[in-house]
Amino acid sequence: MKSWLYTIYLKTRLDWRSSEIWITHFLVPVVFFFVMGAVFTAVMPETEATLIPTMVIFTATMGALIGTSGTLLAYIEAPTRKSLKASGIPFTSILLATFVAGVVNLLIVTFFIFFVAPLAFNADFPQSLGVFFGGYFLFLIPNLLIGILLPLLAKDASRLTIISQAVFLPSMLLSGIMFPFEMLPTPLAVVGYVLPATHGMMIMTESSFPLVNVLVLIGFIPVLLVLIGWRLRVLLREEA
Repeated sequence: MKSWLYTIYLKTRLDWRSSEIWITHFLVPVVFFFVMGAVFTAVMPETEATLIPTMVIFTATMGALIGTSGTLLAYIEAPTRKSLKASGIPFTSILLATFVAGVVNLLIVTFFIFFVAPLAFNADFPQSLGVFFGGYFLFLIPNLLIGILLPLLAKDASRLTIISQAVFLPSMLLSGIMFPFEMLPTPLAVVGYVLPATHGMMIMTESSFPLVNVLVLIGFIPVLLVLIGWRLRVLLREEA
């Protein structure tokens, strides 16, 4: 247990020293928040009602799919995995530490947006804080699990960039944070419906939990855990 806790502590500290984490978890989301917040509220004043969920979903999606996945990739390379094994550090503890560090980092920016948006752009607070934060965590968990799965699938930086962008860009364009989800053509709406960001947006902008969206996000979790476990077994067989 001590080794697991120490791994989480060490991974979190290393992430705070990572320029990639600072850029994808903090710098870009905060810049995007101020620039797009000003644009959205100036051009479409009605977006004040959904500005906080929109910016929070962008931050969590970028941080998980690009930042978290990028920092995990270095640990997946064969020499690093062998070093961890020789040191008696189970690779699952690295995955858990990556997840915990992602939650901590993204929560910091989420709270920043939550409290600054009403002051900077007169944004409305969510209709229900319980639904907002409940929906946020229901969305954040599968989002981070996807961020962990992607480098396990890619195993090198060039392929990871392609795969992560292939998930990130539709999450931004088809989830309803740029324009209403109802405006999408049916084929694109189907694609958007299989993305956690879409269901996160649908929950976080409501005053009560929409059952279907909650069940879909919960359903993502065991599926992603199975896929992560499968890829982890493949990597472990490669070491044998």
